[in-house]
Amino acid sequence: VKVVELATFVAGPVSARLLADLGAEVIKVEHPNGDGWRYRALNYKGEVYTEEHNPVFDVYKSGKKHVALDLKTEDGMAAMHKLLETADVFLTNTRPAALERLGLGYEQLKEKYPSLIYAIILGYGEEGPDAAKPAFDTTAFWSRTGFLRDLAVASDDYYPVNPPSGVGDTATGYLLLAEISAALYNRERTGKGDYVRSTLFRNGIFTMGTMAIISQKPFGYPYPRKRSRNGAPGGSYCCADGDWIFMSTGDPAKTAAAIHRMIGRSDLTEGRRNMDVEEYYGIIRDAFLTKTAEEWIRLGNAEDIPIVRMNHFSDISEDPQAWANGYVEEVTFRS
Repeated sequence: VKVVELATFVAGPVSARLLADLGAEVIKVEHPNGDGWRYRALNYKGEVYTEEHNPVFDVYKSGKKHVALDLKTEDGMAAMHKLLETADVFLTNTRPAALERLGLGYEQLKEKYPSLIYAIILGYGEEGPDAAKPAFDTTAFWSRTGFLRDLAVASDDYYPVNPPSGVGDTATGYLLLAEISAALYNRERTGKGDYVRSTLFRNGIFTMGTMAIISQKPFGYPYPRKRSRNGAPGGSYCCADGDWIFMSTGDPAKTAAAIHRMIGRSDLTEGRRNMDVEEYYGIIRDAFLTKTAEEWIRLGNAEDIPIVRMNHFSDISEDPQAWANGYVEEVTFRS
């Protein structure tokens, strides 16, 4: 499978990188100035990240061949069409209006390349008042769907959650991979190309589906919520050493009873029914302040509770579970 990628930043390149991981030949077309994501890392710590040593760029772009083309020139566009002549997939996250100005819109290409899979990442969709707006995952996926505002803890010093970079893009790239795979399968049967898309806003709505449903008026589960009203005895707790743990209550009754046993308060399993929410949360919170995170994790594992230390991003490269499964790897850059 040959993929021609005309995409920048994260969402489109993620999908192309995943295709490359599966064995596709991916040719990434960049403007002569380069994909803007090349320079994103330089904003973090310029003396560490350089044009040659740039893992922030490589994590989404590796496994590809790269070519620089100025598509506003006759020669550049001729080279682009030479690539498309033998391509199975054209993958882009360029806005549709810009693609049409270049002569690379779907309607402009489908007759010329009838077996081509045309795959596009969109921000807000193809219709509606915001269809032509610029979009990143921080705006269309995280902010527009309520996550940043409603998943922060309600308190006197409330502040929205800071948006994670590239996470919504990655989820959207995964869906485009599935759309492309289905289109390639269909082409094997029919010989016909297709038009497929994945949209940041739509994927954000679906990803936040539980919260989007339960917050509606018929259900009335309000957000943002105070910590005491957000799933105790599960959730996040500070421990005696200042470290934090998180427990999930997939089976609420079973897990709650196990947590009560773990903290030496089995009486709470029945008694909490007559207890104020704030009082109950305070008992659980104070109990976890009596032991270190490591001690609680050991006790929680003995009870088969889904319990983990709440890591920092910087802990990932030291996580033995990640290394054991090959989820991270050591890379040496050579100039």
